[in-house]
Amino acid sequence: MGKKRKNPLIIAAKAVMLVLTAVYPLFMVCMSGAGLIYNKDSYGGKLAVVGALLIASGLVMALGAVLALPRRNLPNIAAVVCSGVGLALCLVMMYRLCSHADAAGWTDKFALTPISDMYRARILPCIAPAAIAAAVAAVQLCSYEAAEERRRRREREDAPAPKIIDD
Repeated sequence: MGKKRKNPLIIAAKAVMLVLTAVYPLFMVCMSGAGLIYNKDSYGGKLAVVGALLIASGLVMALGAVLALPRRNLPNIAAVVCSGVGLALCLVMMYRLCSHADAAGWTDKFALTPISDMYRARILPCIAPAAIAAAVAAVQLCSYEAAEERRRRREREDAPAPKIIDD
């Protein structure tokens, strides 16, 4: 069994993915959710639930990024699922939050811009690390080395069993 080649583009993509995951899903999304929960007395219980789901989505996207690191089939499949589910949940919660902020007329008191613009600027960039995690996992699943490993495993499973009794 030969040594696995390490593709420098995949390594660079993983490094960028980890940095972006730390900044956007883990910091921006989770902190936005924590702020909604912290201020639930003035915002209401509905936005506290949105905050909790934002935190959950950020953690699920981070899990997807971590699962995309190894070059194994099951973690890579889970990485694609976690990244997609986490991103979908995050974007739905962002939509609900921005709709509520616009309906309530929330504005920045200094720039007088809608607060929903701030939420979009903080949360939308989490698309990049989720997409990178899904792409890295998909590339690793479809790589030549992974296909060869699956072929070797099938050959071992289909091999005839050794004789137990000598005839």
